[in-house]
Amino acid sequence: MSLDRPNLISFQSLRRILLSVLTAFILLKLISSLVGTFDRPQIQGKFELYQTNLVLVASEWKPTEDLEGLGALQTSIVGTDILKSATQQYQNARSSDVLAIEKLKTSLAGLGSAESNANTKESLALQTNLINKTIAAAQLEIERIDLRIGILQAANKQPEQAIVTWHKVITDASRSTSKNVAASLIGIWQKSASIDRHTLPQIKAEITTNFDGWFRDRILTQVYTDLDDRPELDKLAIAEQLKAKNALIKLALITIPRVLLGVSGVFLLVFFIVRLIIIAIQQRKERSVPEILLANLNPWQTPWDWEIVWQVFVVGFFFVGQFLLPAIFSILVEPATLTTRGQGLYVFSSYVLMASLGIGVLFLSIKSYMPLPPDWFKFNWRSNWLLWGIGGYLIATPIVIVVSLINDKIWHGQGGSNPLLQIVLEDRDSTALVLFFVTAAVAAPLFEEFLFRGFLLPSLTRYVPVWGAIAISGLVFGVAHLSLSEILPLTTLGIILGIVYVRTRNLLAPMLLHSLWNSTTLASLFILGSGN
Repeated sequence: MSLDRPNLISFQSLRRILLSVLTAFILLKLISSLVGTFDRPQIQGKFELYQTNLVLVASEWKPTEDLEGLGALQTSIVGTDILKSATQQYQNARSSDVLAIEKLKTSLAGLGSAESNANTKESLALQTNLINKTIAAAQLEIERIDLRIGILQAANKQPEQAIVTWHKVITDASRSTSKNVAASLIGIWQKSASIDRHTLPQIKAEITTNFDGWFRDRILTQVYTDLDDRPELDKLAIAEQLKAKNALIKLALITIPRVLLGVSGVFLLVFFIVRLIIIAIQQRKERSVPEILLANLNPWQTPWDWEIVWQVFVVGFFFVGQFLLPAIFSILVEPATLTTRGQGLYVFSSYVLMASLGIGVLFLSIKSYMPLPPDWFKFNWRSNWLLWGIGGYLIATPIVIVVSLINDKIWHGQGGSNPLLQIVLEDRDSTALVLFFVTAAVAAPLFEEFLFRGFLLPSLTRYVPVWGAIAISGLVFGVAHLSLSEILPLTTLGIILGIVYVRTRNLLAPMLLHSLWNSTTLASLFILGSGN
């Protein structure tokens, strides 16, 4: 049975109407999701504080005679004025939280003055409740930070300033626990008579509950010193040296590869720029700079039009991934109530299902155009994809780092992040971490590169130049991650992935680059988290 022309026109019109409605719905959902990340903290802030905590622990290491050579490594990684820099990091984190609270209160005031009817009252109430919870969480984080800033000040021989900081916690804190802890810290550093061997167990329990790592050890050292408890001081010193040595090893595992990769990337980038300039001068009358950079500016032979691209992304990616599957899963299970292992399984299974449905929609959308031209969805194992994947990763490292530094100046620690990164940073369940790793380092590169570089980029070359297709596909890639603060760095990464794909015309190269990027990010977070 075949459709006659009037029926075909009617079907196409109906499809366009449905796609238009879905597009409007998806745009609203997309904008809402992006706006929702405006006041959320970035993972970068947590990342920096975790690294600061690890540096503080490592700074206490005193190398033995046979390991004196590692003293230089310790100095290069830890620095020379760790207490000052650590205090600055915590003050920066505090400023970010204060700024976030101010923005949230402004949003709350806007909701309070908004006109509402029966249909919007429930929505406004939910938004108000969510904002109030976020404000309360940020205020608790400020209290925790202030307690630790005081300990840093006391360790830096500024006990009077520390006591002022803790008195401010007692005055401003909303949580009685924070007030009690601040009062205990003041008593410890003022050598209160109420702290003796009888009250020591209670003090130790309070310290252990509210502090860990370097901060806990500094408080206990102060307590044992005041009580002249040499055995406990010796036990604490031995344990502290072991932790400090392990922390230094973990910092080296994070820092040294990052420096080597960054330096290698800079040298490789300079080499390519110099080579590009030389070729451009030699061939200035024959080829343009984009032709030299991309080697091949010939567009793909695209048999379908923009409506197929529209259909694949609206239905197969955004509707399925951002609405349909979350709605189905929300009926079956509430992710927030799952254990970390359950969340790992949830993330993995939902992503694989989304990728499968997305590829299915893509296949059905282009099925009538098969067989495809030979330059589509190429996987050439015998080409130089390995070199391009690794080389692209090295070049991407310094470029994205610089863009991220600029991005931090724009967002000041806000703008949200991928929630998966937070879970990896803070959890130690090995099964969950394996599931997260497989999702981010295997499933995501395969699906996203197949869709964004394998399908979207070549399809766009029917309407825009190749360099324009690289830029647009990179931007869509950045926006699709639904985090305002990540749009700029991820768009930059997407453009580099696009350049690698255009140069190789082989999906294996950008897939490898993408996998290396996600893998090293997760590895750094895991090492940092395991040290805190």
